[in-house]
Amino acid sequence: MTFHENYSNLLTQLPPSLIKAGWNQLTTRKKNPLSESEAKVETESHCIVIPVSKPEKSGFEEETKSRISDSFSNSLLYNTNIAPLYSKEEINARIKEATNNLRQEFIKSTKKTLKTIKQQKDIEYNQIKIDMNNRAKNLFEITLKKYI
Repeated sequence: MTFHENYSNLLTQLPPSLIKAGWNQLTTRKKNPLSESEAKVETESHCIVIPVSKPEKSGFEEETKSRISDSFSNSLLYNTNIAPLYSKEEINARIKEATNNLRQEFIKSTKKTLKTIKQQKDIEYNQIKIDMNNRAKNLFEITLKKYI
């Protein structure tokens, strides 16, 4: 399982499981599988396939191939000198701000929910209080009638 030497710098960055999976996919795929000797040789590896939509009557090819020079593709594919967009401090500040905003929204919604629950319970409490007063009054009247 040896890939072409042009890919050695990329393969060193990958874990062995991904390298093995890539090799298996190249050599065992259903459509156009490669033999081990073909996989070792660099064939049209820097080729991009661009599908072209064509009307039924035109005679254009369905796919066209365009080659990219090695230097251009290497500059695009292998450029690892990408500067980070934000520093850790900026990221941490944004996370802290977002966390504070979420906490404030949570507190507001919780207060609102608890306020409505308290109002409902106050209404229930007042109704129970009225019912108990009425029952006590009725019980008092019944016992008073018995003794009079």
